[in-house]
Amino acid sequence: MKATSNFHGRWIVLGCIFMFFIFLIGLPQAGAFVPLKGDLAKYDPNNQTFPTSGDTIKIAIWDVFSGPDAWIAEAYYAILGFVAQDINSQGGIKVDGKMKKIQIIKADTQAKPDPAKRAMEKAILEDKVNFLAGVAGSHLMKVGQAVAKEYKVILVNNAAYTDSIMFLPDFNEYTFRTCGTVDGNVKTAAAFYAKRPETKFYILAQDYLFGHACADAFKATIKALKPKAEIVGEEFFPVFTKDFGPYLEKVRASGAEVIFSMAWGADSENMIKQSRQLGLKYSLNKELGIPIVSTFLDATQSLEAIGGPAGRGLVLNTDFQLDPRRPGDKKLMDIWHKLWKTWKAPYNSVNHEWPNGGWLRNMVSYYWLCQVIQKAGSLDSQKIIAAWEGDTFDAIGQKQYMRPDDHQAIADRALCIMEFPNKWFEKNAGPGVPTWIPAKDCMPGMDPKLVGRVAVVVQPKAPAKKVEKPKAPAKK
Repeated sequence: MKATSNFHGRWIVLGCIFMFFIFLIGLPQAGAFVPLKGDLAKYDPNNQTFPTSGDTIKIAIWDVFSGPDAWIAEAYYAILGFVAQDINSQGGIKVDGKMKKIQIIKADTQAKPDPAKRAMEKAILEDKVNFLAGVAGSHLMKVGQAVAKEYKVILVNNAAYTDSIMFLPDFNEYTFRTCGTVDGNVKTAAAFYAKRPETKFYILAQDYLFGHACADAFKATIKALKPKAEIVGEEFFPVFTKDFGPYLEKVRASGAEVIFSMAWGADSENMIKQSRQLGLKYSLNKELGIPIVSTFLDATQSLEAIGGPAGRGLVLNTDFQLDPRRPGDKKLMDIWHKLWKTWKAPYNSVNHEWPNGGWLRNMVSYYWLCQVIQKAGSLDSQKIIAAWEGDTFDAIGQKQYMRPDDHQAIADRALCIMEFPNKWFEKNAGPGVPTWIPAKDCMPGMDPKLVGRVAVVVQPKAPAKKVEKPKAPAKK
């Protein structure tokens, strides 16, 4: 009986050892974080708990922290704080064999080139940041790219859309663009309208680099995809225009069915509000105001200012969009919205109610950067470049690919018609069900001189020489 008991005991021990090894094999790679797997229940944007000293991974938000647009960078600060809380609570990221947590640094551009340059240099030289992320405004990004190249520091472009800044001579290997582009977003709009009945388009855009780039790209793309399309008018207005009456009367006289604008901020708000006040109607549905197409129509301040009904029928032509039909997006929405209900001002406002649009864009950018750091296992810029070129990101419902030639993110892009009422907001218009345009149909432009920039010719290896192992001496 005793022998049988010992026999069974040995098998139980062996079985436990076997199951333990199976368990180990099934564990994720040591030190590897997983988006949305951390302790996010403790996250509060007003009381962030990332380390402020020590051996950390320093990421600077290089954006406007002062003046009337300071709320933008503060929102990005909250988004990066969310990502840092998620990753830090999982132990951080393994770098050079050591787990390191994320530290956040603020670098105020003041929305002007000279202060932006000084802020970036201070972040690099004094704060010793490892990475920088920003910025709205292609004119500022061009300055940042030059500084990043000079100091060999990785810069994540998550908000500057003009295609040409990633062309030569401005392109350099230290900058990666994770947002969309003018060309890609315009192709998304053109692909959408190519299958719709509207044929008469009026271009009403801001009079600077971004506005003209949008107009040129739309004219070329819509005509290629829809030969019957007509550009019935084209006007450019100064940024921060207050009176759109003269422009909108020209739109009315043209018989336009759609206004292609891509305007942002106060210009977008004033254009929409005044188009409704003047009674410009949608020719295919007189209950709606004339459709206005823009990437920035989900700005909650503007939607709140114009009122929910006025937002109906607007066309949100965006690069990042939550889609509740996708499990990853739904999980993020549930986690974020539950937290939002507990926050205090300014983060309890409708502006932060959902991590959508620009907030989602930045969140993906930060998670992707951290994924690359994890992949490289290093903070060395050259190792980060090698790890990010050709990398893919597939988390929280968002799939991205980093084109190695010009460091441009490639992805399917969404277009939504704004609705009221909707499941997003009580008083604002909100995005309807997204129409997804495949990446192949909204591919961002690329400088032909950069095609194949990172192509490597792999030389065939010489056959390994067979080495004879010394024979053990024969036993006597």
